[in-house]
Amino acid sequence: MTGKNVCDLCGKELDFWDEQENYSIHKEVGYGSKYDGEVIDLRFCCGCFDKLVDQCRSRGGKR
Repeated sequence: MTGKNVCDLCGKELDFWDEQENYSIHKEVGYGSKYDGEVIDLRFCCGCFDKLVDQCRSRGGKR
């Protein structure tokens, strides 16, 4: 174990700005998902976060 934080989408080591922004998902999953009962912890670099939001918005998620 290296102790370094990496993006859970692309695998890039998180840099200063990624750490500063701390884009992440932490969720205890309820029922209705294939991850029922699991705790999900995901961290993203700035680039992957932007891509994820762009992808969601392009499909109508504009909240």
